[in-house]
Amino acid sequence: MIHRRIFILCLWLCFALPGWTHPNPPHVPNTGDSSIPADPKPISPSQQRTDDPITIFTAKKIVTMDPMQPAATAVAVQDGHILAVGGLEQVKGWALKAPVTVDDRFAQDTLLPGFVEAHMHIHITGLLWEGVYVGRFDRYSPDGKFEKGLQSKQEVVEKIAAAAKAAGDSDKWLIGWGYQPEFYNNQPLNVSDLDPVTGKHPILIENASMHIYYVNSLALDIGGFTPETKVPGVVVEKGKLTGEFQEADAVKVLLPKLPKVDDALLLKGVWNSAKLAHQVGVTTISEASFGMIPGSYKAFRTAASDPTYPVRTTLYPLFEAVEAPQIQKLGGIDYVKKWMKANDDMLSIGAVKFITDGSIQGLTANLMWPYYYATGKNGTANMTYNQLEDGVMAVHNAGLQCMIHTNADQATEWGIRAVEHALNVSPRTDHRHRLEHNQMVTENQLSRMANAGIGTNLFINHVHYWGDIHPEIVGPERAAKMNPLNSAIRNGVRFATHSDASVTRLDPLLSVWVAATRKTLSGKVLGPEERISVADALKMVTIDAAYLMFQDNIKGSITPGKLADFVVLEENPLDVPVDHVKDIKVKSTVLGGKVMPVNYR
Repeated sequence: MIHRRIFILCLWLCFALPGWTHPNPPHVPNTGDSSIPADPKPISPSQQRTDDPITIFTAKKIVTMDPMQPAATAVAVQDGHILAVGGLEQVKGWALKAPVTVDDRFAQDTLLPGFVEAHMHIHITGLLWEGVYVGRFDRYSPDGKFEKGLQSKQEVVEKIAAAAKAAGDSDKWLIGWGYQPEFYNNQPLNVSDLDPVTGKHPILIENASMHIYYVNSLALDIGGFTPETKVPGVVVEKGKLTGEFQEADAVKVLLPKLPKVDDALLLKGVWNSAKLAHQVGVTTISEASFGMIPGSYKAFRTAASDPTYPVRTTLYPLFEAVEAPQIQKLGGIDYVKKWMKANDDMLSIGAVKFITDGSIQGLTANLMWPYYYATGKNGTANMTYNQLEDGVMAVHNAGLQCMIHTNADQATEWGIRAVEHALNVSPRTDHRHRLEHNQMVTENQLSRMANAGIGTNLFINHVHYWGDIHPEIVGPERAAKMNPLNSAIRNGVRFATHSDASVTRLDPLLSVWVAATRKTLSGKVLGPEERISVADALKMVTIDAAYLMFQDNIKGSITPGKLADFVVLEENPLDVPVDHVKDIKVKSTVLGGKVMPVNYR
């Protein structure tokens, strides 16, 4: 079945601003791109170094994240790679006949490996910024503009009204995104809120969870919805449509009615996310919903070919897209492997993505008994266990990596069982299958993950943003154990963390701070036993994130031979008080030895 959340991504990419055009229907899976070589030839590495120029960067401290050489004060770069790490005179010894330049602009700063964001939604995040942000949390735009989080539902309605007024007296669609009713007495937006302020504009607003939507009466009319409409998720109260859609089946009905996206806007979306990453020191980003947007690969390839593009990108194809008829005709999983032959340092295809459940705060995640504390009910699985087991087996047998979305513990159980089954039938070493979000993983499950070699990408930002309300959603005992980083270390499970942008703000230092303090929005400490050190937390946004992505051989630490990707911080996270870590300023990044200053407003 086509997973509900896939349509969310399709929706935002085919909708939002007037004038978007694209020759293909927005819900048709990507059928390939002419820029992919039909039969790429591997490049044989040279057996001799060049005499190309060498740049030696000096710093007050280089935190290498390499346990064999944890600290240094100089790093030599040649041909985009790290030549040597150590003291200044030591690394000069590697120059041979090559000309050497010592760059001391970072002499008073701290260098770390460029931060690695192993799970976000690049296109959806970048394009949402072309709409109106109506979320509770503070954000920064791609150009560095501060967007204050809205403190009440009334502030949300007022911001939507201002956007509608600015759009003029027309019937152009409006987008809002990031609405969070859980912070406004669980009040959804409804037609009685939206109709009086949106004029002639049809509007659709995305809940921050990416699983719920709100529309006005004009949008309902355009979609042909009535109280008798038999579409799952269309909310009807007292015989009337409220304008709320739960999950994406109803949104799917609107797809053919919405404006379409063109190549220029797809490219702008990619660039918007790259800017967001650059301003917080990220040098590698990941697209966790790749495969359902016509023309998306072309946008990524165009951006990656631009010498000013500040990040490297990995794309995770959705299993549902791989199973679509268009891709099956081209070879299915074999077509994905063909794509991988075109991988390079700037753009690559990674793991195959499965999505098993929904959102914890949206009450759609799949929990074990006794289910949700607030209701006693469970969420709805987005695929059956048998579908997951068969899919994981197919990807595993192809020699590829599985990336399985599992927010709650029942979904985690399915993910572990599916991998255990695949390994029993077809043993593989170093498969690095991974569970994403995995917020309610249990001690028993962590032990089994370690035994099976399963890694995980834990969503630690949830503790900060939703930690105050999770005790009422999943129960106080389970809330305190959510995203158990310390237990993962104790069980020997390799883990990273991520922003899941646009769900939360892309900001690795914020994630490091949350991991070390587990402080909620109100300042409470949720589950102090699961706090970890700043040193361990830095691993999850550098070397361990690279490990989960099968890229630790080329990034994640400042080690000779790896790509020369660094983040330059004005202070050392290991030397400042833990509560200051989130406030350390990013001065610059270095990508392949090229300095890219962070100079946003």
